[in-house]
Amino acid sequence: MKSINLNILFFLFSSAVFSQADGYSYKRKLDKTEKENFCSISLLPEIIANCKSELNDIRIYNFAEKDTAEIPYVLEWLGNKSEEKALPFELINDTHNEKCCSYLTFKFDKKQIINRIKLDVLEPNFDKWVKIEGSIDNKNWFTINEHLRIVRFQNSEEHFEYTALDFPNTEYSYYRLVIDDDGGHRIKVLNAYAFENKETLGSYSELKINSRKQTENKKEKKSELIVEFPAAYRLNHITLNSYSKKDYYRNINLYRSGGIFHTPKGDKENWYLINTSIFSSIGNNVINCFNEKINKLKIEILNYDDEPIEIAEIKAFAEQCRLTADLPASDNNYLTYGKANDNAPIYDLVHFKEKIPNSVNEIKYGNEIYGGEQIAAPADTAKNTLIKNKNWLWAAMGSIIILIGFFSFKMIKKEQK
Repeated sequence: MKSINLNILFFLFSSAVFSQADGYSYKRKLDKTEKENFCSISLLPEIIANCKSELNDIRIYNFAEKDTAEIPYVLEWLGNKSEEKALPFELINDTHNEKCCSYLTFKFDKKQIINRIKLDVLEPNFDKWVKIEGSIDNKNWFTINEHLRIVRFQNSEEHFEYTALDFPNTEYSYYRLVIDDDGGHRIKVLNAYAFENKETLGSYSELKINSRKQTENKKEKKSELIVEFPAAYRLNHITLNSYSKKDYYRNINLYRSGGIFHTPKGDKENWYLINTSIFSSIGNNVINCFNEKINKLKIEILNYDDEPIEIAEIKAFAEQCRLTADLPASDNNYLTYGKANDNAPIYDLVHFKEKIPNSVNEIKYGNEIYGGEQIAAPADTAKNTLIKNKNWLWAAMGSIIILIGFFSFKMIKKEQK
């Protein structure tokens, strides 16, 4: 009886070792690590697409012969990071030459690096070209950038404004804006703001597009572009380009598909609005999608009384993401993910990020393992076979319950006698 009880306890313990990682739909085996060390793991867009619960369900496990260890990690998104610093200055000149242009001159206390100027303009409607110049002594001027455009359209239905001037880093004591007034009235600049915008360019993955189709709805005066992806990617942003060589300015709406629903008149698709933006000949047409999970995207272009614009090119991008973890020396480390309603892990490691080396090796991983294939520790063949097959596991556990019940019943009868 004692021997049977010990075997039962050993079996239950062995099962518990591997059940910790159960419930995750996807697994990938990490490449072998020769020694314990911090490593980075870059997550493919396809991995992120299969994660549930806002990436709360990502785990790293090490499977040893008699134990399963969850390995702490730090998750980091690798997109653009920017820091905008406002810089004080003195406006020393605001003049107007009726024959050509207006001038705004800014004086800084010292040579100052700036790369952006924003203008607050009084007029509700304007469209101006601007040249920006720099000087050290307010006498000799050098062109920094020209053919910069500021514009505002405003009426009862529409409002669009672009009054930021972006240019490469420059270092002068004086800056001058030359605003072209040829063919238009002078504008009144109420305020101006100078900035040093420090931007660290991030890393993005261009996503595969399965199909795209543009249709025109003449009755509602709009165009619709449907874009389908091979997976439910977390979409960070898209870029649009048009064949049109004319100036254009169109409101656009972005929707993600919420799936099909059935009606008496047939199947219809649920669309959820994720962003509204402007598609124009004067913008960069980078449209934010806020890392929404999207497998089907609808872009709605409002044409009003203008001719439709055909989209020549659309590109979609996902923000790259990586994990950093102190991996043990092992050939049995696994990345697991895909568990609904999982809670985000809480690790001590997030409080000691400064102890992670600046440069770590990136570790690769194998193909995705889906569903019921159980991860087993490197043990003898008999134990591996038993634990790998879930049917055997359930059968064995059922037998154990029957055995325990049988011996308990015998002991009760014995006590009663």
